[in-house]
Amino acid sequence: MPNSRQEQLIRCLGEKSPLSVEELSVLLSVSEATVRRDLVELEDKGLIVRQRGGASLPGLGVEPLFNQRQKLNRDWKRKIAQHAAEQIAEGEVIALDVGTTTAELAKELLKKANLTIFTYSLQVASILSRSRHKVYIVGGHFRMSEMSMVGSIALSTIKQFNFDRFYLGLAGLSKFQGPTDFSLEEVEIKRALIERSKQVIALADPSKFGVSSLVKVCEFDEIDEIVTEESGRKAAEELEFAGKITIV
Repeated sequence: MPNSRQEQLIRCLGEKSPLSVEELSVLLSVSEATVRRDLVELEDKGLIVRQRGGASLPGLGVEPLFNQRQKLNRDWKRKIAQHAAEQIAEGEVIALDVGTTTAELAKELLKKANLTIFTYSLQVASILSRSRHKVYIVGGHFRMSEMSMVGSIALSTIKQFNFDRFYLGLAGLSKFQGPTDFSLEEVEIKRALIERSKQVIALADPSKFGVSSLVKVCEFDEIDEIVTEESGRKAAEELEFAGKITIV
């Protein structure tokens, strides 16, 4: 998780991007060497893009790598995943989205038995390979950056099944832009899973609120519940969301 100075640096880039190291040094009242160290750390976490002599925020279509995102807000994600796992009853048929929070949920599900789980994430499937569940991997075109299966084959497969719950991952939740994500191909899969599920639960750590990405996933009224951590309470309550908001 970024420290307070790094959070301020990100806010500065949010107001004007790109900014030079010299400009950031003046705005933050720290040395240029400190700014450079912060930029290296933030780039490793996938939160900024370093440029010659400065930095900018990633564009709407720039997706941080899975292993970069996995390091961010891990405690928040674990709490959200633990709560989600507690709500799942034996015998349910569930679908797990791509993403680092759903990967944490997969780890929690190793403690349970007798579930039927569908996923198009090879990361999630790899975790569940050690479980006592029936695990189905949706086939399709391999999207290497996210280790996911997408495309027409994946879509046609999903449309053959019904799910008790779909645990949805998102890049952002904005009052005005709605639920969004980076990849058009993955958003198509998310929409198909939403359509085939009795209940849709979005797992969103507090960093996702107020953020917009490239592609709108669905309308808010297509989501039944948003689960977030206590730090995201205020931001979650400011959304125009009529469903259930669960704070853990």
